[in-house]
Amino acid sequence: MTDSSGYRMYVFRSGRRDVPGKRLVAELADDLRALAAPAGADLAGGVVLRALIRAGELESILADAGAEGASLLSRITDDLAAVLVGGDGAGALAIPDGQMSGDGQPDVWPWTARRLAMAEALACVDVPATVPTSPPEGFSFYALHPIDFARLAERLASPPVTVRVVGVRSIGTTLSAVTAAALRRRGIRAERTTVRPTGDTYDRRVELGAGQRRWVQEGIAEGAQFWVADEGPGFSGSSFLSTGDALTGAGVPRGNIVFLGSRAPDPDALVAPDGARRWRSFRAERVESVTQLPGDAGEFIGGGQWRRRHYEDESRWPPSWTTMERFKCLSRDGSRILKFEGMGRYGAECLERALVVSRAGFGPEPRDEGQGFLSYPWIQGRPLQAGDLSTAVLERLADYCAFRASAFPVPSAAADELIAMVRTNFSTEMGSQLPGELHLEIARPVLVDGKMDPHEWLRSSSGELFKVDASGHGDDHFLPGPTDIAWDLAGAMIEWQMAEDARRAFLERYRRRSGDDPERRLPAYLLAYALLRLGYAAMAAASLADEGEARRLVAARQRYRAAMRDGNNGLRPGAPSGMLG
Repeated sequence: MTDSSGYRMYVFRSGRRDVPGKRLVAELADDLRALAAPAGADLAGGVVLRALIRAGELESILADAGAEGASLLSRITDDLAAVLVGGDGAGALAIPDGQMSGDGQPDVWPWTARRLAMAEALACVDVPATVPTSPPEGFSFYALHPIDFARLAERLASPPVTVRVVGVRSIGTTLSAVTAAALRRRGIRAERTTVRPTGDTYDRRVELGAGQRRWVQEGIAEGAQFWVADEGPGFSGSSFLSTGDALTGAGVPRGNIVFLGSRAPDPDALVAPDGARRWRSFRAERVESVTQLPGDAGEFIGGGQWRRRHYEDESRWPPSWTTMERFKCLSRDGSRILKFEGMGRYGAECLERALVVSRAGFGPEPRDEGQGFLSYPWIQGRPLQAGDLSTAVLERLADYCAFRASAFPVPSAAADELIAMVRTNFSTEMGSQLPGELHLEIARPVLVDGKMDPHEWLRSSSGELFKVDASGHGDDHFLPGPTDIAWDLAGAMIEWQMAEDARRAFLERYRRRSGDDPERRLPAYLLAYALLRLGYAAMAAASLADEGEARRLVAARQRYRAAMRDGNNGLRPGAPSGMLG
């Protein structure tokens, strides 16, 4: 039913953005000072979790750069991990010489003073003016909590074995610290390091530095186990596999290596070279599914299960890449939907966007439930379908696009990755190169919605139209990321299957509301949108074992192929001849 070409589609984006390095340092220092304050002893507010994620992020950045400050950040990450897993950071932090003013104080600090010392020491860290950063996917999108790895480590712990933990940067930095902290809490000697796989996405490589090779040899001499900590594995498994290969290449017995991940893959589905055989040669363990839930969490409705509450007939279900859906559940009384929107900086940004959408009257009001979860009122009503398109609906869609163009501008956006996606997905689908030049003009750069499908709009029992799922998808790990508002306009046209007259009315309403005339930009975005959604459906169908879901996704792939070829004839005045086959 499906074919492996889905794995060759281009749908994920790098998600990297440049941020001021000093800002990251200052944010972490502020968190440490907050923990040192009297109220900091009450850890329920999530400051420790936020600080730990920030420390792991900064440690990864400095380790990638080979900066001296990485060692200090490693100790800070370890200390915060110890607090999170239930200790008091008793493995006290020794501040390196030259990073504290000499006042006769000892190098090892009590709980409160140590955090103040950490914050002061951070001021001496040499960090680049701007640094590349990207959201840690598990913490941002998939409800992976650091404490899940602590529980896994405690389950696997078997004294008196010593453990060397290898974290796979970036998120594996934080996970390795929590794993080691949990082991130490059980009285097991644990040390850690981190590595950065490089190279082709499906065939990563890990090179151990000279110091890391000595560290590995010391572990071999003491008979240590080597635990590799990372989220995933993903489609290839190559980050885990390349780390395991690097350890065996350094002399670690294969039986002493354990992969700690967040899911159990089907080895036969891994697309890394010789992935199935390589994976089965290592021991692999995974965390339990989402465990850190708000206290009011009730029935699980993620993984596409929400459709059972809205549709009587499965034949009407919209397709879903169920394993990529955000975690969702109802409150115990069924009055609210709780959705994982992300921890740390990413989650805070999602909350702010959800509030802006709600205050503008387009979406339900969010409530912060902690642990990366937001909740929204469960709207009594039904999701719309393309056949519900009317003048009122069309105007609501146009007004929403105009609102997003003004509410969520970004300073700039690049089109390079989208253009690469268009060329890759076109050639994969059509078996030929995209003819002509493709130009994606970015005149109104915004954080787009990215989900303009009819089922993402709910008509309440009182007749109001609400946009749901409006805060996260424009900045998650799927394309497009920040781009021109023409992306959402194209998405609305294609998803709602607008006829020519509806398109014209839609664009005219948008022009009046926004002062922006997007018609010249739209042809390229219609093509790009169709090809991204085609690739998404193809990759999802290839990755899922559920035949019913795969059929829905294959049908969606065909719809997007038709949209790519035939759906925008009236709006392509400058398209190269034959572009759409």
